[in-house]
Amino acid sequence: MSRQEALKRLAEEPTLFAQLLLDFNPFQYQAQLLNDQSERIIACMGRQTGKTTTIATKAIHYAYTHPKTTTLIVSPSLRQSMIMFDKVLNFTYGNPILRKSVRRKTHTLIKLSTGSQIIALPCSEHMLRGYTANLAICDEASFIPESIITEIIFPMISTTKGTTILLSTPWDKNHFFYKAFLNPAYSTHKIPSTENPLIPQEFLEEMKQTMTQEAFMREYQAEFTEAATSYFQQELIRLCIEKAQQLNLEPYTSLEQPIPRGEYFTGLDLGKLQDHSALVIVQRTQDQQKVVYTHQFPLQMPYSEVINWLLRADEKFQFKKLLADQSGIGEPVLENLQEQGLTCAEGVTLTQDSKTDLLTHLKLVMEQKGLAIAYNKNLCQQINDQQYSYSKNGKLTFSHPPNTHDDLLWALALAVYAAKTQVTPKLWVVAKTSKGKSRLHTLRRKLLSHKIGGNTH
Repeated sequence: MSRQEALKRLAEEPTLFAQLLLDFNPFQYQAQLLNDQSERIIACMGRQTGKTTTIATKAIHYAYTHPKTTTLIVSPSLRQSMIMFDKVLNFTYGNPILRKSVRRKTHTLIKLSTGSQIIALPCSEHMLRGYTANLAICDEASFIPESIITEIIFPMISTTKGTTILLSTPWDKNHFFYKAFLNPAYSTHKIPSTENPLIPQEFLEEMKQTMTQEAFMREYQAEFTEAATSYFQQELIRLCIEKAQQLNLEPYTSLEQPIPRGEYFTGLDLGKLQDHSALVIVQRTQDQQKVVYTHQFPLQMPYSEVINWLLRADEKFQFKKLLADQSGIGEPVLENLQEQGLTCAEGVTLTQDSKTDLLTHLKLVMEQKGLAIAYNKNLCQQINDQQYSYSKNGKLTFSHPPNTHDDLLWALALAVYAAKTQVTPKLWVVAKTSKGKSRLHTLRRKLLSHKIGGNTH
Protein backbone atom coordinates (compact mmCIF):
# COMPACT_ATOMS: atom_id res chain seq x y z
CA MET A 1 0.00 0.00 0.00
CA SER A 2 1.41 3.38 -1.01
CA ARG A 3 1.73 6.27 1.44
CA GLN A 4 -1.08 8.08 -0.35
CA GLU A 5 -3.37 5.06 -0.06
CA ALA A 6 -2.51 4.67 3.64
CA LEU A 7 -3.31 8.32 4.32
CA LYS A 8 -6.58 7.94 2.44
CA ARG A 9 -7.56 4.96 4.59
CA LEU A 10 -6.73 6.88 7.76
CA ALA A 11 -8.90 9.74 6.55
CA GLU A 12 -11.81 7.49 5.66
CA GLU A 13 -11.62 5.20 8.72
CA PRO A 14 -11.59 7.05 12.05
CA THR A 15 -11.35 3.76 13.95
CA LEU A 16 -8.12 2.88 12.11
CA PHE A 17 -6.80 6.36 12.88
CA ALA A 18 -7.64 5.79 16.55
CA GLN A 19 -5.95 2.40 16.68
CA LEU A 20 -2.75 3.28 14.81
CA LEU A 21 -2.07 6.84 15.96
CA LEU A 22 -3.82 7.15 19.31
CA ASP A 23 -3.48 3.61 20.61
CA PHE A 24 -7.22 3.63 21.24
CA ASN A 25 -9.20 0.50 20.41
CA PRO A 26 -12.84 1.58 20.44
CA PHE A 27 -15.68 -0.70 21.41
CA GLN A 28 -18.37 -1.30 18.82
CA TYR A 29 -20.65 1.48 20.05
CA GLN A 30 -17.69 3.88 20.10
CA ALA A 31 -16.69 2.87 16.58
CA GLN A 32 -20.23 3.54 15.36
CA LEU A 33 -20.07 7.02 16.85
CA LEU A 34 -16.60 7.65 15.43
CA ASN A 35 -17.63 6.55 11.94
CA ASP A 36 -20.87 8.51 11.91
CA GLN A 37 -20.59 11.11 9.13
CA SER A 38 -23.96 12.75 9.78
CA GLU A 39 -24.15 16.53 10.06
CA ARG A 40 -26.26 16.36 13.25
CA ILE A 41 -25.22 13.78 15.81
CA ILE A 42 -26.93 13.29 19.18
CA ALA A 43 -25.16 11.10 21.73
CA CYS A 44 -27.07 10.37 24.93
CA MET A 45 -24.57 8.40 26.99
CA GLY A 46 -24.41 6.85 30.45
CA ARG A 47 -21.53 7.08 32.88
CA GLN A 48 -18.21 5.49 32.01
CA THR A 49 -19.11 4.90 28.38
CA GLY A 50 -16.06 6.86 27.18
CA LYS A 51 -17.90 9.78 25.62
CA THR A 52 -15.02 12.20 26.26
CA THR A 53 -12.44 9.83 24.80
CA THR A 54 -14.60 9.01 21.78
CA ILE A 55 -15.48 12.59 20.85
CA ALA A 56 -11.95 13.85 21.54
CA THR A 57 -10.75 11.21 19.07
CA LYS A 58 -13.34 12.38 16.55
CA ALA A 59 -12.15 15.98 16.99
CA ILE A 60 -8.49 15.06 16.41
CA HIS A 61 -9.30 12.91 13.39
CA TYR A 62 -11.39 15.69 11.87
CA ALA A 63 -8.72 18.34 12.40
CA TYR A 64 -5.96 16.22 10.84
CA THR A 65 -7.99 15.00 7.87
CA HIS A 66 -9.82 18.25 7.07
CA PRO A 67 -7.21 20.99 6.50
CA LYS A 68 -7.90 24.61 7.40
CA THR A 69 -10.95 23.83 9.55
CA THR A 70 -12.05 24.99 12.98
CA THR A 71 -13.35 22.64 15.66
CA LEU A 72 -15.00 24.17 18.71
CA ILE A 73 -15.53 22.39 22.04
CA VAL A 74 -18.31 24.11 23.99
CA SER A 75 -19.49 23.09 27.47
CA PRO A 76 -21.57 24.61 30.30
CA SER A 77 -18.33 25.99 31.77
CA LEU A 78 -14.76 26.48 30.62
CA ARG A 79 -13.64 23.94 33.21
CA GLN A 80 -15.87 21.31 31.58
CA SER A 81 -14.62 22.21 28.09
CA MET A 82 -11.05 21.80 29.32
CA ILE A 83 -11.69 18.18 30.30
CA MET A 84 -12.22 17.20 26.68
CA PHE A 85 -9.56 19.62 25.42
CA ASP A 86 -7.00 18.08 27.79
CA LYS A 87 -7.88 14.68 26.34
CA VAL A 88 -7.23 16.10 22.86
CA LEU A 89 -3.83 17.39 24.01
CA ASN A 90 -2.88 14.11 25.69
CA PHE A 91 -3.73 12.13 22.57
CA THR A 92 -1.89 14.56 20.31
CA TYR A 93 1.28 14.76 22.36
CA GLY A 94 1.22 11.02 22.99
CA ASN A 95 2.10 10.31 19.36
CA PRO A 96 5.40 11.66 17.91
CA ILE A 97 3.90 12.11 14.43
CA LEU A 98 0.96 14.12 15.68
CA ARG A 99 3.11 16.04 18.16
CA LYS A 100 5.37 17.31 15.36
CA SER A 101 2.39 18.77 13.56
CA VAL A 102 1.52 21.14 16.42
CA ARG A 103 2.31 24.71 15.41
CA ARG A 104 0.82 26.57 18.36
CA LYS A 105 -0.64 25.61 21.72
CA THR A 106 -2.27 27.56 24.52
CA HIS A 107 -4.41 26.34 27.42
CA THR A 108 -7.53 26.59 25.20
CA LEU A 109 -6.24 26.31 21.61
CA ILE A 110 -4.16 24.00 19.47
CA LYS A 111 -3.16 24.80 15.85
CA LEU A 112 -1.83 22.13 13.51
CA SER A 113 0.36 22.11 10.43
CA THR A 114 -2.77 21.28 8.41
CA GLY A 115 -4.00 24.79 9.15
CA SER A 116 -6.75 23.37 11.35
CA GLN A 117 -7.41 24.41 14.93
CA ILE A 118 -9.28 23.04 17.95
CA ILE A 119 -10.55 25.58 20.48
CA ALA A 120 -12.14 25.06 23.91
CA LEU A 121 -14.71 27.67 24.95
CA PRO A 122 -17.17 28.22 27.80
CA CYS A 123 -20.88 28.53 27.19
CA SER A 124 -20.74 32.31 26.84
CA GLU A 125 -22.68 34.18 24.17
CA HIS A 126 -20.08 36.95 24.21
CA MET A 127 -17.15 34.57 23.66
CA LEU A 128 -18.90 32.36 21.10
CA ARG A 129 -20.20 35.02 18.75
CA GLY A 130 -17.96 35.74 15.78
CA TYR A 131 -16.68 32.21 15.24
CA THR A 132 -17.23 30.23 12.06
CA ALA A 133 -16.89 26.51 12.68
CA ASN A 134 -16.67 23.33 10.68
CA LEU A 135 -17.22 21.01 13.64
CA ALA A 136 -19.03 22.15 16.80
CA ILE A 137 -18.99 19.82 19.80
CA CYS A 138 -21.41 20.58 22.64
CA ASP A 139 -20.41 18.58 25.71
CA GLU A 140 -23.04 18.15 28.47
CA ALA A 141 -25.45 19.71 26.00
CA SER A 142 -28.38 19.25 28.40
CA PHE A 143 -26.97 22.18 30.38
CA ILE A 144 -26.28 24.50 27.44
CA PRO A 145 -29.11 27.01 26.84
CA GLU A 146 -31.30 26.34 23.82
CA SER A 147 -30.63 29.85 22.55
CA ILE A 148 -26.87 29.16 22.46
CA ILE A 149 -27.41 26.01 20.39
CA THR A 150 -30.05 27.31 17.99
CA GLU A 151 -29.02 30.96 17.69
CA ILE A 152 -25.22 30.73 17.91
CA ILE A 153 -23.92 27.17 17.37
CA PHE A 154 -26.07 26.33 14.35
CA PRO A 155 -25.51 29.66 12.54
CA MET A 156 -21.73 29.37 12.92
CA ILE A 157 -21.73 26.14 10.86
CA SER A 158 -24.30 27.30 8.28
CA THR A 159 -21.83 28.62 5.72
CA THR A 160 -19.43 25.70 6.09
CA LYS A 161 -22.03 22.92 5.90
CA GLY A 162 -20.46 21.85 9.15
CA THR A 163 -21.21 19.16 11.70
CA THR A 164 -22.71 19.56 15.17
CA ILE A 165 -22.31 16.91 17.85
CA LEU A 166 -24.48 17.17 20.97
CA LEU A 167 -23.48 14.76 23.69
CA SER A 168 -24.69 14.56 27.26
CA THR A 169 -26.08 12.49 30.05
CA PRO A 170 -29.85 13.10 30.15
CA TRP A 171 -31.40 15.87 32.23
CA ASP A 172 -34.78 17.58 31.92
CA LYS A 173 -37.13 17.09 28.97
CA ASN A 174 -37.96 20.74 28.45
CA HIS A 175 -34.76 21.35 26.51
CA PHE A 176 -33.39 21.19 22.98
CA PHE A 177 -31.24 18.14 23.70
CA TYR A 178 -34.29 16.03 24.48
CA LYS A 179 -36.16 17.38 21.44
CA ALA A 180 -33.16 16.64 19.22
CA PHE A 181 -32.90 13.17 20.75
CA LEU A 182 -36.46 12.47 19.52
CA ASN A 183 -35.96 14.14 16.13
CA PRO A 184 -35.81 11.43 13.42
CA ALA A 185 -33.84 13.79 11.18
CA TYR A 186 -30.86 13.59 13.54
CA SER A 187 -28.46 10.68 13.93
CA THR A 188 -29.07 9.46 17.48
CA HIS A 189 -26.85 7.28 19.64
CA LYS A 190 -28.32 6.06 22.95
CA ILE A 191 -25.56 4.33 24.90
CA PRO A 192 -26.29 2.94 28.37
CA SER A 193 -23.40 2.02 30.62
CA THR A 194 -24.18 -1.67 30.13
CA GLU A 195 -22.66 -1.35 26.63
CA ASN A 196 -19.20 -0.97 28.14
CA PRO A 197 -17.83 -4.50 28.63
CA LEU A 198 -15.32 -3.21 31.20
CA ILE A 199 -18.09 -2.38 33.68
CA PRO A 200 -18.95 -5.52 35.71
CA GLN A 201 -22.60 -6.37 36.14
CA GLU A 202 -21.97 -6.58 39.88
CA PHE A 203 -20.97 -2.91 39.92
CA LEU A 204 -24.13 -1.89 38.09
CA GLU A 205 -26.21 -3.90 40.55
CA GLU A 206 -24.43 -2.15 43.42
CA MET A 207 -25.15 1.27 41.91
CA LYS A 208 -28.76 0.28 41.39
CA GLN A 209 -29.06 -0.50 45.10
CA THR A 210 -27.28 2.68 46.27
CA MET A 211 -29.03 5.21 44.01
CA THR A 212 -32.59 6.24 43.45
CA GLN A 213 -34.29 4.45 40.60
CA GLU A 214 -34.56 7.71 38.68
CA ALA A 215 -30.89 8.59 39.19
CA PHE A 216 -29.75 5.12 38.16
CA MET A 217 -31.91 5.14 35.03
CA ARG A 218 -30.63 8.59 34.13
CA GLU A 219 -26.94 8.13 34.92
CA TYR A 220 -26.41 4.52 33.82
CA GLN A 221 -29.30 3.69 31.48
CA ALA A 222 -29.29 7.05 29.64
CA GLU A 223 -33.01 7.57 30.27
CA PHE A 224 -34.71 10.93 30.76
CA THR A 225 -36.25 10.45 34.21
CA GLU A 226 -37.07 12.51 37.28
CA ALA A 227 -38.81 11.71 40.56
CA ALA A 228 -42.28 13.27 40.80
CA THR A 229 -41.56 14.27 44.41
CA SER A 230 -38.31 16.16 43.70
CA TYR A 231 -38.66 19.50 45.48
CA PHE A 232 -36.27 21.18 43.06
CA GLN A 233 -37.13 20.17 39.50
CA GLN A 234 -34.37 19.64 36.94
CA GLU A 235 -35.58 22.51 34.78
CA LEU A 236 -35.35 24.94 37.71
CA ILE A 237 -31.78 23.83 38.44
CA ARG A 238 -30.83 24.18 34.78
CA LEU A 239 -32.18 27.74 34.70
CA CYS A 240 -29.84 28.64 37.59
CA ILE A 241 -26.96 27.20 35.58
CA GLU A 242 -28.00 29.24 32.55
CA LYS A 243 -28.02 32.33 34.79
CA ALA A 244 -24.38 31.61 35.67
CA GLN A 245 -23.55 31.24 31.98
CA GLN A 246 -25.09 34.63 31.23
CA LEU A 247 -22.84 36.13 33.92
CA ASN A 248 -19.76 34.20 32.68
CA LEU A 249 -19.44 32.83 36.21
CA GLU A 250 -16.38 30.67 36.84
CA PRO A 251 -16.22 29.75 40.56
CA TYR A 252 -12.97 29.86 42.51
CA THR A 253 -11.23 26.51 42.77
CA SER A 254 -8.56 27.36 45.35
CA LEU A 255 -8.05 29.64 48.32
CA GLU A 256 -4.75 30.61 46.75
CA GLN A 257 -6.55 32.60 44.04
CA PRO A 258 -6.91 36.35 44.46
CA ILE A 259 -10.42 37.09 45.77
CA PRO A 260 -11.85 40.54 44.95
CA ARG A 261 -13.73 42.53 47.56
CA GLY A 262 -17.41 41.76 47.80
CA GLU A 263 -20.26 40.67 50.03
CA TYR A 264 -19.70 36.97 50.69
CA PHE A 265 -22.03 34.74 52.69
CA THR A 266 -21.30 31.20 53.77
CA GLY A 267 -23.35 28.14 54.61
CA LEU A 268 -21.78 25.35 56.65
CA ASP A 269 -23.26 21.87 57.02
CA LEU A 270 -21.47 19.51 59.42
CA GLY A 271 -21.40 15.85 58.51
CA LYS A 272 -21.29 12.54 60.31
CA LEU A 273 -19.54 9.23 59.69
CA GLN A 274 -21.62 8.65 56.55
CA ASP A 275 -21.88 12.32 55.57
CA HIS A 276 -19.45 14.98 54.47
CA SER A 277 -19.08 18.37 56.03
CA ALA A 278 -19.71 20.90 53.28
CA LEU A 279 -19.34 24.59 52.63
CA VAL A 280 -20.92 26.87 50.03
CA ILE A 281 -20.00 30.54 49.55
CA VAL A 282 -22.29 32.92 47.67
CA GLN A 283 -21.59 36.47 46.61
CA ARG A 284 -24.44 38.94 46.84
CA THR A 285 -24.53 41.62 44.18
CA GLN A 286 -27.56 43.90 43.99
CA ASP A 287 -30.60 41.64 43.49
CA GLN A 288 -28.81 38.35 42.78
CA GLN A 289 -26.55 35.79 44.38
CA LYS A 290 -23.75 33.80 42.77
CA VAL A 291 -22.29 30.53 44.04
CA VAL A 292 -18.58 31.33 43.88
CA TYR A 293 -17.13 28.46 45.90
CA THR A 294 -18.13 24.97 47.01
CA HIS A 295 -16.12 22.59 49.14
CA GLN A 296 -16.99 19.11 50.33
CA PHE A 297 -14.63 17.94 53.06
CA PRO A 298 -13.40 14.33 53.10
CA LEU A 299 -15.38 11.91 55.21
CA GLN A 300 -14.38 11.86 58.89
CA MET A 301 -12.48 15.13 58.58
CA PRO A 302 -11.71 16.26 62.17
CA TYR A 303 -13.71 19.32 63.14
CA SER A 304 -10.52 21.09 64.21
CA GLU A 305 -9.35 20.95 60.58
CA VAL A 306 -12.72 22.15 59.32
CA ILE A 307 -12.48 25.11 61.71
CA ASN A 308 -8.93 25.96 60.59
CA TRP A 309 -10.00 25.76 56.97
CA LEU A 310 -12.92 28.14 57.63
CA LEU A 311 -10.69 30.66 59.39
CA ARG A 312 -8.33 30.63 56.42
CA ALA A 313 -11.25 31.05 54.00
CA ASP A 314 -12.53 33.99 56.03
CA GLU A 315 -9.16 35.70 55.63
CA LYS A 316 -9.62 35.52 51.85
CA PHE A 317 -13.35 36.20 51.49
CA GLN A 318 -13.97 38.29 54.64
CA PHE A 319 -17.42 36.80 55.20
CA LYS A 320 -20.31 39.15 55.94
CA LYS A 321 -22.05 36.24 57.63
CA LEU A 322 -21.53 32.51 58.14
CA LEU A 323 -24.67 30.53 58.91
CA ALA A 324 -24.01 27.06 60.28
CA ASP A 325 -26.10 24.09 61.29
CA GLN A 326 -25.73 24.12 65.07
CA SER A 327 -27.87 21.02 65.69
CA GLY A 328 -26.14 18.36 67.78
CA ILE A 329 -22.39 18.92 67.77
CA GLY A 330 -22.69 22.10 65.69
CA GLU A 331 -22.99 24.27 68.79
CA PRO A 332 -19.48 23.68 70.20
CA VAL A 333 -18.00 23.97 66.70
CA LEU A 334 -19.81 27.28 66.25
CA GLU A 335 -18.63 28.53 69.65
CA ASN A 336 -15.05 27.61 68.74
CA LEU A 337 -15.29 29.59 65.49
CA GLN A 338 -16.56 32.64 67.35
CA GLU A 339 -13.84 32.41 70.00
CA GLN A 340 -11.18 32.30 67.30
CA GLY A 341 -12.38 35.55 65.77
CA LEU A 342 -15.06 34.55 63.27
CA THR A 343 -17.63 36.79 64.90
CA CYS A 344 -19.92 36.75 61.86
CA ALA A 345 -20.69 33.06 62.52
CA GLU A 346 -24.28 32.38 63.52
CA GLY A 347 -26.20 29.16 63.97
CA VAL A 348 -29.51 27.61 63.10
CA THR A 349 -31.05 24.54 64.68
CA LEU A 350 -32.48 22.38 61.93
CA THR A 351 -36.04 21.44 62.80
CA GLN A 352 -38.93 20.55 60.53
CA ASP A 353 -40.03 24.20 60.49
CA SER A 354 -36.57 25.69 59.96
CA LYS A 355 -35.81 23.21 57.17
CA THR A 356 -39.02 24.30 55.47
CA ASP A 357 -38.05 27.97 55.83
CA LEU A 358 -34.57 27.32 54.42
CA LEU A 359 -35.63 25.27 51.40
CA THR A 360 -38.70 27.31 50.52
CA HIS A 361 -36.58 30.45 50.59
CA LEU A 362 -33.94 28.79 48.40
CA LYS A 363 -36.60 27.69 45.93
CA LEU A 364 -38.15 31.16 45.86
CA VAL A 365 -34.79 32.76 45.06
CA MET A 366 -34.23 30.22 42.29
CA GLU A 367 -37.69 30.77 40.82
CA GLN A 368 -37.16 34.53 40.84
CA LYS A 369 -33.96 34.01 38.81
CA GLY A 370 -31.93 35.42 41.66
CA LEU A 371 -29.40 32.58 41.99
CA ALA A 372 -26.56 31.69 39.62
CA ILE A 373 -24.99 28.24 39.97
CA ALA A 374 -22.11 27.26 37.73
CA TYR A 375 -22.37 23.72 36.36
CA ASN A 376 -21.48 21.27 39.14
CA LYS A 377 -22.82 17.77 38.60
CA ASN A 378 -22.55 16.73 42.24
CA LEU A 379 -24.38 19.82 43.50
CA CYS A 380 -27.05 19.52 40.79
CA GLN A 381 -27.67 15.90 41.73
CA GLN A 382 -27.97 16.67 45.44
CA ILE A 383 -30.43 19.49 44.80
CA ASN A 384 -32.58 17.35 42.52
CA ASP A 385 -32.48 14.36 44.88
CA GLN A 386 -34.20 16.24 47.71
CA GLN A 387 -37.71 14.81 48.10
CA TYR A 388 -40.76 16.35 49.73
CA SER A 389 -43.96 15.04 51.24
CA TYR A 390 -46.67 16.28 53.60
CA SER A 391 -47.09 15.10 57.18
CA LYS A 392 -50.47 14.27 58.69
CA ASN A 393 -50.78 17.81 60.00
CA GLY A 394 -50.18 19.17 56.49
CA LYS A 395 -46.61 20.38 57.01
CA LEU A 396 -43.86 19.95 54.44
CA THR A 397 -41.22 17.35 55.28
CA PHE A 398 -37.99 16.74 53.42
CA SER A 399 -35.73 13.75 52.91
CA HIS A 400 -33.05 12.45 50.61
CA PRO A 401 -33.08 8.87 49.30
CA PRO A 402 -30.98 6.23 51.09
CA ASN A 403 -27.29 6.14 50.18
CA THR A 404 -27.37 9.67 48.75
CA HIS A 405 -25.99 12.89 50.21
CA ASP A 406 -27.48 16.33 50.71
CA ASP A 407 -24.69 18.15 52.57
CA LEU A 408 -23.94 20.54 49.69
CA LEU A 409 -27.65 21.31 49.32
CA TRP A 410 -28.00 22.29 52.98
CA ALA A 411 -24.80 24.34 52.82
CA LEU A 412 -26.25 26.13 49.80
CA ALA A 413 -29.58 26.73 51.52
CA LEU A 414 -27.82 28.14 54.59
CA ALA A 415 -25.61 30.42 52.48
CA VAL A 416 -28.53 31.79 50.46
CA TYR A 417 -30.52 32.37 53.64
CA ALA A 418 -27.55 34.12 55.25
CA ALA A 419 -27.51 36.53 52.29
CA LYS A 420 -31.06 37.70 53.01
CA THR A 421 -31.16 41.43 53.66
CA GLN A 422 -33.53 40.76 56.57
CA VAL A 423 -33.43 37.44 58.42
CA THR A 424 -36.59 36.07 60.01
CA PRO A 425 -35.71 35.84 63.74
CA LYS A 426 -37.78 32.68 64.33
CA LEU A 427 -35.62 30.59 62.02
CA TRP A 428 -32.21 30.82 63.54
CA VAL A 429 -30.63 30.99 66.97
CA VAL A 430 -27.44 33.00 67.38
CA ALA A 431 -25.03 31.00 69.51
CA LYS A 432 -23.22 33.90 71.17
CA THR A 433 -24.22 33.51 74.81
CA SER A 434 -22.18 31.88 77.55
CA LYS A 435 -25.08 29.72 78.73
CA GLY A 436 -23.90 26.18 79.25
CA LYS A 437 -20.35 27.20 78.44
CA SER A 438 -18.60 24.70 80.70
CA ARG A 439 -20.67 21.85 79.27
CA LEU A 440 -19.93 23.00 75.74
CA HIS A 441 -16.19 23.25 76.41
CA THR A 442 -16.15 19.65 77.62
CA LEU A 443 -18.23 18.48 74.66
CA ARG A 444 -16.14 20.50 72.24
CA ARG A 445 -12.86 18.99 73.39
CA LYS A 446 -14.28 15.51 72.88
CA LEU A 447 -15.70 16.24 69.46
CA LEU A 448 -12.74 18.10 68.03
CA SER A 449 -10.41 15.25 68.97
CA HIS A 450 -12.39 12.62 67.06
CA LYS A 451 -12.74 12.07 63.34
CA ILE A 452 -16.49 12.13 63.26
CA GLY A 453 -18.99 14.49 61.72
CA GLY A 454 -22.16 16.20 62.85
CA ASN A 455 -25.84 15.55 62.48
CA THR A 456 -27.77 13.88 59.72
CA HIS A 457 -30.87 15.37 58.16
